[in-house]
Amino acid sequence: MSDGLARARADLAAGRPWKALDRLNGVLAHRQDHEVLDLLATVHYEMRDLPASGALWFVLGRDDEAAQRSISAWSEQHRSDIARWHSIPGPVRRKVSTEQLEGLRRAARQADKGGTRDIAPVGEPSARWEGIVFGGCAITAVVWFLAMVGIGMWTVFRWIWD
Repeated sequence: MSDGLARARADLAAGRPWKALDRLNGVLAHRQDHEVLDLLATVHYEMRDLPASGALWFVLGRDDEAAQRSISAWSEQHRSDIARWHSIPGPVRRKVSTEQLEGLRRAARQADKGGTRDIAPVGEPSARWEGIVFGGCAITAVVWFLAMVGIGMWTVFRWIWD
């Protein structure tokens, strides 16, 4: 993974931030440490995507002028705690535990009033698939099964009476 970071740094130095961004997003799937998050935020900042850099620098607790400007743009774009929570990249939400992120998680959970939309603490299984599996998917499977049984029975009865 450090090879991916070195390549991303080289891409950024060579004026190819979009390539660095792609590399770092790949690294982010496996590594969510301070070094990766800060470099990814820097790339977003270089590409003038202040809300994306602000989300990452918020998680890291960075507090310099660039970070404050970015965090302000992030807060302005995502006005609610739930929107800010969901603007944090998924691997970071699931695996990183910082004071700032935990505070946002609690605020988003409070705003969601006990909902289950991927606001679970780190290590706690997320219930985001619960609605799909027990809602639409299970109902679809039951309807499909009943349709197949009904069609099968209709076919058998037609064979008997014909």
